[in-house]
Formats: sequence, C-alpha cells, structure tokens
Amino acid sequence: MVSLFENVVEELISNQGELDERLIEGLSDASRSQARWFGAQLCRCSSAWRRDLIQRMVSMAERRFEIDFGTLFRVCLEDEDPEVRRLSIEGLWEDMRPDLARRLVTRLAEDTDVRVRTAAASALGRFVFMAECDELDAELAARIRQTLENVIMEGGDVDLTRRAIESVAYINDANIRAMIEDAYEHESLRMRESAVFAMGRSADTYWSDTILHELRAASPAMRYEAVRAAGEMMLRNAVSLVIDLVDDSDAEVRAMAVWALGQIGGKQARTVIERLVKSDDEAMAVAAEEALSELEFATGGLEMFVHEVSDEADLYDDDYDDAIEDDEAAADVTDEWDGDALRLP
Repeated sequence: MVSLFENVVEELISNQGELDERLIEGLSDASRSQARWFGAQLCRCSSAWRRDLIQRMVSMAERRFEIDFGTLFRVCLEDEDPEVRRLSIEGLWEDMRPDLARRLVTRLAEDTDVRVRTAAASALGRFVFMAECDELDAELAARIRQTLENVIMEGGDVDLTRRAIESVAYINDANIRAMIEDAYEHESLRMRESAVFAMGRSADTYWSDTILHELRAASPAMRYEAVRAAGEMMLRNAVSLVIDLVDDSDAEVRAMAVWALGQIGGKQARTVIERLVKSDDEAMAVAAEEALSELEFATGGLEMFVHEVSDEADLYDDDYDDAIEDDEAAADVTDEWDGDALRLP
C-alpha cells in the first residue's frame, strides 16, 4: 500500500512547477526508510528543482517549529548537486547529534565545492561549543578542532577560512588567540570582521581594547560585529559607545546595539532600553522589549560576571552592588544557576 508520504513525493515530482507549501508539509517527520526512498526519487528531478525544493523546506523549517525535515536533509547531504548539499547543511542547524558532526568534518575536509565546505565549517561551531562544555566525545572534539585548524592554516578561500575561525573561536587558548590575531591583521575586511566576531565568541578579555576601538569603525559591518562582541563579553566600559550606536545610521547596527545593552546591563543601559520600548520605530521597540526581557532574566547576579578593562575597583556601580546583594540573598535557596555566557552558533 502506498503511504501518504510516498503520495506527497510523487505528486511533488510529477508536477515540477510551483511548489505548494501545503503539500511540502507532508514531508515532515519522515522516517529513515522514507528518507532513503525520498533521496532515490529526487534523482529523477533536475538540479534546479531539487535546489528550489530544499530551499523551500529550509525556509519552512526556520519559520515553523512544528515542521521537521531533518532526516530528509541528512539524506540530501550526499546529493550530487553542491547547492543541495549546502542547503541541507543549513537546514540541519538545530541538529546536535555527534554523527552529524562526523559527517560535517568529512564534508569540510573532502567536499569538492568550497561553498559546501564553508557551510560545514560554520555548522561545526556549535559542536566546538559543545566540546568546550564537555558535552562531546574528546576524540571527536579533537578531530573537529584539527580539521578546522587545517583549513585555517591552508589560508585559501577567504570565506571558508573566516568561517573556520569563527567556529574554532570558542576554544580559548594561545594557538586560537594567535589565529584570531592573524585574521584581524588580514588585508580582507571580511576576514577582519570575522576576527572581531571571533573575539566576542572567545569571551577572552585580551580582546577588550580591540573591540572598543572597532566600535568606532567606519564600516557599518565592522561596527555591527564589534557591538555584538561587546554584548557577548558584557563589556561594561563599552556602555557609552554602545549607547551612541543606538542612533547609528545603519539599522542593523542600531538593533544590535540594543541587544548588546541588554547583555551588558546596568543603570545606563536599562534607562536607554526603557526609553526605546516606547519608540515609534517598531523594529527598535521590539528589539528593546527583547533586551529588557534579557535584563529582567539577568537580575540577581549575572551582571557580576561582566568583564572590565579598567581596575576592579571601578567595576560596579550602585546598581551592580544591589544586584550582587540580591544574588547573595538568593544563594540560600538556589544551588546553581543553569545558563551560559556564550550564544550558540
């Protein structure tokens, strides 16, 4: 008996015209055997149509949490068309299983298409993060690191190299610091932007002054990366510069500045965020509401982990002292804070 899943696939393939999302929904939650059959059937279709289908599936999965095309994307990692392989890696962004990490390492090391290798390098970042949290087998973690470092040392394609640097940046040691430093001195602006992104991801206070400097960069893209890094590192002495960027000429920089203020916290940041919640600019108001929620979540002690370049005596203002006192009082009833200071890739 033909299953509903098989009917959906056959109908999609028989009419390789406009893709109907209501029909594509029927591909969700496919079993492994169904996924293997799906991959075999796709061979009957043109590369262009396969690309369109996988792109639509990726878009749907990003917009609708109840849809799961994971098993299908895994099969498509072996598709003969490189764009289908690349899109499939993109579609697996939530998959944290170690066997996927192994397949991504293989793609990074052996794929013939640089775009696929670049996607694999970027996707491996979340597994590096897992390894740093001791949530990944040590042998696999070492293999991921070595493969990423090999790519960086090759120094070939700029986009491939910079994505590898971004992914390996979760590892905070002298070798990785040197790689980030080399990237920051690179002639390519894109590479330097990724270096600043990596600085924030590393959570290494060694980079604090560099991040502060780049908050004044002429390039909007560099200011964007710098303000994100300042937020990730919760740089208290960056607050005034970040507040200035709330009025930046670039909309993306403005939104990221609001996010960063929510990460950094403190009296000044809260005042600005509360004002922006009432903004006539809908995008800024939404960003401010999210930042305010982040501040509320952080109340009770997270701000005591803020990095500061100046003397420790200047680290806290009255607002921070109050937060620390609240945290100490809460220690009697709370054994452990379950959170992390780094965002996933």
